[in-house]
Amino acid sequence: MQPLNRNILISRILIFAFSLIYIDHSNAQQDNIRQDNIRIAAVVNEDIISLFDVQSRIKLYLTTSGIEDTVEVRQRLLPQVMNSLIEEKLKIQEARDKEIEINEKEISNAISIIEQNNGIKSGEFLNLLSKQGISDVTFYDQIKADVAWLKVVREVLSRDINITEEEVNAVIDRLKSNQGNPEYLLAEITLPVVLGARDRDVYELAVSLVERAREGIPFPALAQQFSQSPTAAVGGDLGWIAETDLENEIRNAIKKISSGQISNPIRTLTGYNIIALRGKRAIAEPSPLMSAVTLSQIYLPTTGSNKIEISRLNQLSYRIQTEIRGCDQMTKWGSEIGGPGSGNIDLIRIGGLPEEIQAEAIRLDIGTPSKPIDVPGAVLFIMICTKEEDDGLPSPNQVYSRLENVKLDTISKQRLRDLRRQALIDIRL
Repeated sequence: MQPLNRNILISRILIFAFSLIYIDHSNAQQDNIRQDNIRIAAVVNEDIISLFDVQSRIKLYLTTSGIEDTVEVRQRLLPQVMNSLIEEKLKIQEARDKEIEINEKEISNAISIIEQNNGIKSGEFLNLLSKQGISDVTFYDQIKADVAWLKVVREVLSRDINITEEEVNAVIDRLKSNQGNPEYLLAEITLPVVLGARDRDVYELAVSLVERAREGIPFPALAQQFSQSPTAAVGGDLGWIAETDLENEIRNAIKKISSGQISNPIRTLTGYNIIALRGKRAIAEPSPLMSAVTLSQIYLPTTGSNKIEISRLNQLSYRIQTEIRGCDQMTKWGSEIGGPGSGNIDLIRIGGLPEEIQAEAIRLDIGTPSKPIDVPGAVLFIMICTKEEDDGLPSPNQVYSRLENVKLDTISKQRLRDLRRQALIDIRL
């Protein structure tokens, strides 16, 4: 099939889905729910996207963002939703083609991290969706696709990454020459103007998201649901970026806001960006929040079906603090007595941890259990396994990791573009 024909088919998908979504939300719709479950909105290669999938995802977006549910808002969301659902199918298909398996524990851990980052009790998010009348399948499928793609990137695409010592040294030299210049701790929401979307609709969606973020809805939650960038998986986190490395449009927008504020929508070549300015400092200024650590953690659930009774909780808390020595033992105990989310955490900046954990992580010595930390739905214990103190300039390993992430981001986007271009996207009426 030629690209032009495929584009026409995608456009027909959007028109078809739009005509079905914006029907009267009345008793007639309730009578047709079973039919909606099997109506086909799109076919991506051999996989079906149903009308129910589209409706459920739109409702998920509206619920998690707090945006008013109107016909106009749904119209603006539809192209973004269709784009997300199509890409999710492509991600799952690629993982299947590469014989990469995704297990339930990986998905559960990903959901637990999202709950933790957004201050939601462990196991409560799916219950919240159910209370809003949203099928948990739509959220589950979204997380499954993200986990699958992360494994594709790590296990397959990373094989094509080559970083030389010269590249690492060039980055360090450039940072040294820029010492004292400003750099910014940023997060982003990226909204491309995709096929079938009107520029004005994407802009108005961006405006709505800015309003919700300024009203107090967590920026990471909005990024995870709406952003079309790979950084969506980490709540839009971009880390520290030197002012000289920013695009002119982004740099100009940041200069108009202060730390803790959200930018207005920024028009870029591909769509609209929303930037959260989380911090500002001079390059080479040491910060304990920039220390990189690996962790082992134990969750002791205080709610839900796995709730630990108070006497048992106190006993375990005492034993963790007095008997555990070293990360191997911490990890073992986590697998034996901990709830979902227990286990190891790969290299992460202390500043990337939830605020209630940061202070404890800063003061901890390597191999020592923390004091009990109250988090939503659980008591948490952490242990620092390794720690790279921040001296203002990144270590060669950190630079290597940054270059690797940049190249993986680039090759990930390119692979998705290739899969989309090669895919057979059709509708069945």
